[in-house]
Amino acid sequence: MPETGKEPREEFPVIGTEEVPAVFFDGDTLLLCYEIAPISGGGLAILEFSEVLEFRVDPMNVDELSDSPYPVSAWNVTEICGSEKAARWAAMDARYWSLSFTDMTITVLFDTVRLAGRTRETRSPHSALRHFIGSAACAAA
Repeated sequence: MPETGKEPREEFPVIGTEEVPAVFFDGDTLLLCYEIAPISGGGLAILEFSEVLEFRVDPMNVDELSDSPYPVSAWNVTEICGSEKAARWAAMDARYWSLSFTDMTITVLFDTVRLAGRTRETRSPHSALRHFIGSAACAAA
C-alpha cells in the first residue's frame, strides 16, 4: 500500500511561518513548541507526543516538500497512512505524522498526542519550551 496523507483527527493551532520550532525529547516523550499562525490567534503551542518510537528532523524547507519520500503539506500536520514504520507497530496502534515548518520537517512515530500548552506571549519557541519544562519540573517536585 503506498503512503498517503490525511489531516489528523486532532485539531491543533495552525503552524506559523516565521519561527523555527523547538523540540525536547527524553526517550519517551517529545515536546514540540511552535509558532501559531495569526489566523489561529498567534502565540505559541506546545504539543506533547507520548510513547515516541522514533522522530526525525529533516532540514527540508517548504520549497523542497515535493522531494519528500512521504506526503506533506507546507506549514501543516499530515498523518502518513500506509507507512511501513507504523505497520511494524500495528499492535500498539502507532501513528506517523509529518509536521512541516519553513526550514525543516519533523516526522514522529508515536502513540498519543495532546496540546500541552498554549500562550499568546511574544517569545521564541526555544524560550517558551524551556520555561514550560522548568515549570513542569517545579510542579512535580
